[in-house]
Amino acid sequence: MKSRELFTTPVLIVTNYTITALQTGKFLHRFTPETTSSVYQFIANQEPLLDEGQRYNIGYTVEDGVNWVDMSATAKADDVDPQKSYYVAGLFGEQLRAAEGRKSDERVRHGALDGRYLGKKYAWRIYGMVVARDTFDMYLKDIGHPTVQCMTDDTPSLAYKEEGLREAMNALIQSVTRVGGNRFSSPLVSSKKWFQIKGISAITDKK
Repeated sequence: MKSRELFTTPVLIVTNYTITALQTGKFLHRFTPETTSSVYQFIANQEPLLDEGQRYNIGYTVEDGVNWVDMSATAKADDVDPQKSYYVAGLFGEQLRAAEGRKSDERVRHGALDGRYLGKKYAWRIYGMVVARDTFDMYLKDIGHPTVQCMTDDTPSLAYKEEGLREAMNALIQSVTRVGGNRFSSPLVSSKKWFQIKGISAITDKK
């Protein structure tokens, strides 16, 4: 049975990196982490895409027991690439979408009639895990994203209109400028001078 679920590694050091020609004209790239015998592989052109001995966060899927690397979800561990982090967060959000949407519909009560609204934490898990929960909330407040007063598990709160959340996060990632390391600024986030964008291995639905 094949699994298409994306996994990410903690930081690993690439070793035993080899490139082998295939009959298709493409090349099979294979490597193992420094501390294990697990094999990771991907198909690409002949040029090496990873550096031997360097630290990486690897995104991969498992198909018939084989670890297939998703290069668009892979980056050097010491470098935070906003686009790659956002891509990975989006994949995780899609995996959570059905369950988190159902929880929101069951637990969040409001009177809005102009579309679907998601409780704050459910909206963040689906759309915003590339940044911390408080940054997500501050950003949506700064841009005036539509909200409605609600009750969540008998606690007063706000719910976000689902329509426009993806576009809002796309706009945020496109607007960021690196301050240093994993710290970024954006003219769209007026409440903070800078905020963190998570590295791939740090993306989680925990605050």
